[in-house]
Amino acid sequence: MRRKKTSKTKLFFKILGYTLVTVILLSIALTVYSVFGPKEDFTTPIMGNYAIIKENSRSAYIINSKSATPETPVVKSIVISYATSGKFIAAKQTAVPETDDIKPDYTTYNYWLINTTDDQIYGPLTSDDDFNAKCQELQLDFQEWLGT
Repeated sequence: MRRKKTSKTKLFFKILGYTLVTVILLSIALTVYSVFGPKEDFTTPIMGNYAIIKENSRSAYIINSKSATPETPVVKSIVISYATSGKFIAAKQTAVPETDDIKPDYTTYNYWLINTTDDQIYGPLTSDDDFNAKCQELQLDFQEWLGT
């Protein structure tokens, strides 16, 4: 009888040992993958060749991926929301604070309009009245604004 308990105890510790080794190896593998694995893509396609790139809360900008310099922003940070209407993209942009200690002021912003067919950019439009006047001139109606 004593012999069976010993073999069961050995089996238990053997399984426990294999489980611990497996967990440790899996943890090491996941750590290595998180450090050296592929980087997350923070690109959100909007329309045509245009996309928003959001790297963090202080960096959200619009690029044209088919331009001669796709890494150069069409609308610089911080784009706080955008909308589309026909062939146009509208973007609201607030200023990036000078230091990381200061939070962005989301109550003041400029508008930008981008014609996606000929890449013409209107902006910065510094007031709601300027933006609405330009939208009426171009016969644009932006219904739904999406946050970045």
